[in-house]
Amino acid sequence: MFLAIVILLAVAGSWQQATSTSTPATASPAVSPVPAGELSSGAGARREDKEFVRGCCARTLYPRLCTAALSPYAAAVSSSHARLAVASANLTLGTINSLGGRIPSSSSTTESPSGALSDCAEAVASAADLAARAAERLDGVEQAVGPEVLWRVRDAQTWLSAAMTYEDTCADALRPATSAPTPVRAELRAGVRRAMQHTSIALALVHMLIRTSA
Repeated sequence: MFLAIVILLAVAGSWQQATSTSTPATASPAVSPVPAGELSSGAGARREDKEFVRGCCARTLYPRLCTAALSPYAAAVSSSHARLAVASANLTLGTINSLGGRIPSSSSTTESPSGALSDCAEAVASAADLAARAAERLDGVEQAVGPEVLWRVRDAQTWLSAAMTYEDTCADALRPATSAPTPVRAELRAGVRRAMQHTSIALALVHMLIRTSA
């Protein structure tokens, strides 16, 4: 099992530092925890492992964010495309969950009659559920053989793409000036952008699995 608990703990800190077709999901499946020993702070990472992460991140749309977020797990990734994809998917899930926790309830702020914040919260919850499904599916890629690799990767791509659509739905809900007080709206929109960036990174790294496993 790969890369879940420590990444989720790390997301809260990285949040502050860095600021197609799917079926709508219901309850998020549990993502398998990762023994703490499998995820180090990166102190024991080999140079080639760090270069591997950096090289893969260079092929994403957000190479600096990708490298900063995933380099701490270079030792655990150990030049494995599958492990890097799992790490990124779990990081995406943690980022979305963090965003969801920042959305105030309708009763705690002045909200428009359209219920923009409620719409955003619902969309983010759906995105989190889909990201969790993708992370869970990817968790078995490294041990998979033959056609199983492709269907796991395809499912993850579908669910991550759908998660990004839900994130964009939240962003749309926040665009009207009446959707929320200005400071709240600005913080949430920044959070949505960051979640979408992480989802984009995860999608790019998952896409790499198709070529490396061919």
